[in-house]
Amino acid sequence: MLKKKMFQLCVELTNGNMSSKALKKLTKSNLSRLMIQPFAKVYDINTEEILDEIDDFKNLNEFFIRKLRPDARPINQEEDSLVSPTDGVISEVGTISEDSTFIVKNQVYNVQTLVGDSELAGKYKDGTYIIIYLSPKNYHRIHFPMNSQVKDAYSLGKYSYPVNNLGLELGDNILSYNYRQVYRLNGKINYTLIPVGAQNVNSIIPTYESIYVKKGEELGYFEFGSTVVLLFEKDNVILEENLENKEIKMGEKIATIL
Repeated sequence: MLKKKMFQLCVELTNGNMSSKALKKLTKSNLSRLMIQPFAKVYDINTEEILDEIDDFKNLNEFFIRKLRPDARPINQEEDSLVSPTDGVISEVGTISEDSTFIVKNQVYNVQTLVGDSELAGKYKDGTYIIIYLSPKNYHRIHFPMNSQVKDAYSLGKYSYPVNNLGLELGDNILSYNYRQVYRLNGKINYTLIPVGAQNVNSIIPTYESIYVKKGEELGYFEFGSTVVLLFEKDNVILEENLENKEIKMGEKIATIL
């Protein structure tokens, strides 16, 4: 309990508006260009799949939100496949309970709090959730997991705690407190996709232009560490086997649409 309180206090002291602005300023500065090569080496980033040459990036932020070659992330084309919207590790999968809650790292999450809408939360009783964690090494652009229509999109939250395993274990319902964007989507099924901001940097930048989107089309990108939560209604998908703790690439099949 003391460890948890100390962690929360440290995050709150370093998570203000000034520290966020300072971090953004640093990563967008010309000086940060010197950090790109060491960053790529430390995180063992495959520079061969990057669309641009590494020397062409003007700062670390540009490198972090890099685009990939068109063939670097093949999109599963099975008609009823639902694909991963991002690179990352599938840190949690499970069933949403009858009272619209689910448990992550011993923390109980209420879907209503997460999406900010009681009516929407009610649709996910006995449904399925997937949480994908993106580390600094990952490609940080988000894509639509199936052909969809964007029915609604809105932002919630203010601060951003770390969303890695330590943050999930020691934070206090951080997925519900962090800055996040909620996308209500429908196609063959209705589902919700929630990009969640990471510590100090709340930037989640949408890039899609039409409300009618194709599987694999870009939704937007994160500026530094992040998490994506997917919510599905009951009996709408069958998940692929052994997803939990699996490292995944954007475009890989993670479920079959029913």
